[in-house]
Amino acid sequence: MSLQPVKIESSGHRLYGMLELPGGEPRGGVVLVHGWSGCRVGPHCILVETARALAGRGFAALRFDLRGRGESEGAPLETDLDAMIDDTCAATDWLRDGIGPGRPTALLGMCSGGNVALAAAALRDDIGAVATWSTYPFQEQHRAAQDVRRTRHFAWVYLGKALRPATWVKLIRGRVNFGMVRKVLFGHYAAGEGTVRDLQRSRRDILGPLSACAGRLLFLYGGADPEAAAAQKAFAEFFAAAPAEIQFDVIAGANHNFYSLEWKAAAIELTCRWLEAALARGPA
Repeated sequence: MSLQPVKIESSGHRLYGMLELPGGEPRGGVVLVHGWSGCRVGPHCILVETARALAGRGFAALRFDLRGRGESEGAPLETDLDAMIDDTCAATDWLRDGIGPGRPTALLGMCSGGNVALAAAALRDDIGAVATWSTYPFQEQHRAAQDVRRTRHFAWVYLGKALRPATWVKLIRGRVNFGMVRKVLFGHYAAGEGTVRDLQRSRRDILGPLSACAGRLLFLYGGADPEAAAAQKAFAEFFAAAPAEIQFDVIAGANHNFYSLEWKAAAIELTCRWLEAALARGPA
């Protein structure tokens, strides 16, 4: 296997990434899309290790920084969902040109990167499969109940922390970031022009093409993610009458970012196995 730095042009911006190549000719390619405020490494290097695992199975794996993130060009606060979709399409074209014609291509997106990957696949006809990790419904599917559940979950988390002596030490020393606590508890209620929620809403019709998508889709969640059950239900209802082949999986006990060696290994193994099988079956 080998690792190569890459540069990709997208709408006048230069995107930087890393291409993991197998030892021989690639069987296909996978583009890895990080989350909203992340970068191509992913939480605790999960995207790095996934790219290596895919290369070990014979696939070329491209992980890159979306514009305004990581090393890529662009203004972070001006980057919206549509820009990220365009970047992902540019990265997909770059990878397809690199591995040659006739080889299948898939997308893997984490958190909001999953929304980006789903949208990109819905707008194209050359993506064989899409795997998503901890991906919530699109803003158009968003429900107020999700905000309430999220606030309730984190309120219990902070209540547990308030009972710890270490928390009181931080409080006395003035080291508790009340602004961050307020943002975690109530920031997801924000709406309107210029907010994160507004930036995550596409100006395109994403749900229409997505509902007609005939590809293969994987939705993987951590069992301890407070939004996992509601997200799975929302996507299951959305795709109930769609021609797409849908698979839902849950890693018991795992949180949103699969923060343990066991959870991370399980997420990578399950996803790589699913992608290998999905791409081996040819066009959906």
